[in-house]
Amino acid sequence: MHPEVYTDTVACLYNVNGKCKGMLTPERLIILRKAFHRAKCSGLHDHVQPTPISFASELVGPIARKDTSASKYTNKKISFARILPSHITAAFQKWALVTKEKMASPLDHNPKSPHYWSEHPRDKVFGANTNAFSSRFSGFSICHPINHENTMLLATRHAIYSAAVSTEETATFMLLPF
Repeated sequence: MHPEVYTDTVACLYNVNGKCKGMLTPERLIILRKAFHRAKCSGLHDHVQPTPISFASELVGPIARKDTSASKYTNKKISFARILPSHITAAFQKWALVTKEKMASPLDHNPKSPHYWSEHPRDKVFGANTNAFSSRFSGFSICHPINHENTMLLATRHAIYSAAVSTEETATFMLLPF
């Protein structure tokens, strides 16, 4: 299954040597810029070291990490083509009351989800919570880990354990690649 293409306009992020390191749609660029400024205004940048310099300098990080992380896995395209179509997330939000997105990144999270978790501590500059495994899954969430067998197994085990020991209503909708 190929991702839907909504536009033929993209922004290319270049390194200092002039090589394109990644592309983003203008919509995703706007989402990231708003998230960066919202996190800055809420004080999240105060707890990040080294201190964020600018939106442009921070934007390079997720792109570089995506490129490096993708090379660890054999199925590079499927591992990181993870942006859920908006009608899927809208349905989960409306009918299953989902408010959290686990194992997302600034590059693929749904901006309509009030909370999302990333594995990278630096993603706090874009408003991410970090390390989805550091606490129990609670409430209603979507979890869509990368296409890596051990990561998917850990996420599934963590979701089951979290629901089993929780005293509140908990449902984690696991969206696993095939």
